[in-house]
Amino acid sequence: MGQYSWFTVYKIRKPDYILKFVCLFHTMKLFSIETLKADFHNKCESRETKDFNIKKQDYFWVGLKMDYIQRLENEMCRTDAYESEYIAKCLRYAEKLLDSELPVLFDRKHVNKVLKMWQLKFPCYSSFYIKGKRKYREIMAPSLKLKRGQRWILENILEKIPLSQYCHGFVRGRSIVTNARGHIGKARILTMDIQDFFPSIKEEQVREVFQSAGYSLSAAERLTEICCFQGKLPQGAPSSPYLANLFCRELDEELGEIARKYELIYTRYADDMTFSGDKELEFLIPLVEDMLRKYGFSINEEKTRIGNNHKMVTGLLLEENTMKIPKHFKRKLKQEIYYCKKYGVFSHLQNTGETNRVNFREYLFGKAYYIKMVEPKTGEKFLKDLDSIQW
Repeated sequence: MGQYSWFTVYKIRKPDYILKFVCLFHTMKLFSIETLKADFHNKCESRETKDFNIKKQDYFWVGLKMDYIQRLENEMCRTDAYESEYIAKCLRYAEKLLDSELPVLFDRKHVNKVLKMWQLKFPCYSSFYIKGKRKYREIMAPSLKLKRGQRWILENILEKIPLSQYCHGFVRGRSIVTNARGHIGKARILTMDIQDFFPSIKEEQVREVFQSAGYSLSAAERLTEICCFQGKLPQGAPSSPYLANLFCRELDEELGEIARKYELIYTRYADDMTFSGDKELEFLIPLVEDMLRKYGFSINEEKTRIGNNHKMVTGLLLEENTMKIPKHFKRKLKQEIYYCKKYGVFSHLQNTGETNRVNFREYLFGKAYYIKMVEPKTGEKFLKDLDSIQW
């Protein structure tokens, strides 16, 4: 995002902000970072165990934090502009964020400086629709500059904040497979869908996420403005899924507590909630609906399902001891491959009236990799068949 030399100190015009003065400093690129890396590497290079590497990383971060705090204090003490109490307040604010390995952002001007968000060319979003199973879904795509800022927030702030153990959607190391795995072998499964998941989360709730992470009201408001559109989370921004997961942390914990009380399993993948157990589950529906209303959500009643013999969780078919991709999905891909081999890819697209379709090859490979994630051997076979097509 660019590099700033030392500190630029300026006065905030609005006196009601938490901090009356702000030290502008790009926390992600400290001048001493290469020196610190070299120093720590020389001290630790003879030790290569996994545990020690973790300690080495912690050691490096502590040194980075101390270096930043020292520079901040030196710059603020260099002039007579700040009282000692105010300097201590700024240092405590920075230390709290650095303790969580979060970048230090003092106020909205600091956010704009680091993310280069002084001026955005409007409109910042363009909308389009994608076809779902039952209806078309509107996607709000941010401009390239805004998207870069949202992705920076996602990678440097949001992904540093831990999520609920019940959340499996849009989380590194988790997937539809981990979401469904815990429900294998259960006699009954209840699936419920949250209506209008992203748009139901308002900007004041997003701001609370940033404030709870330790940011000042001013910084949190600007981060929220960058991540929200028309007062809510836009479906299409890279930061929206993780923000939604963070907002749902308390909801997940409360639903998880209900599940534990009745000896059930609970997981959530984005807007899809799943409960499973060896007892009747109808009694759960009103309990879950009441809990969702508490957080401003509602249920899409058309998608509420209770499975006994035919159990589906996030598109996966659960059997007694395993999970599988539904047969119709694999049959459709097999059919596409057959026609591409027999008639050629372009002729196949002509016959299906989809000559304007883009990324068709990637689309089919994506399906094959999806199958491989759940059924490795079957997925590998599909990938080999796709490789044999004359693209």
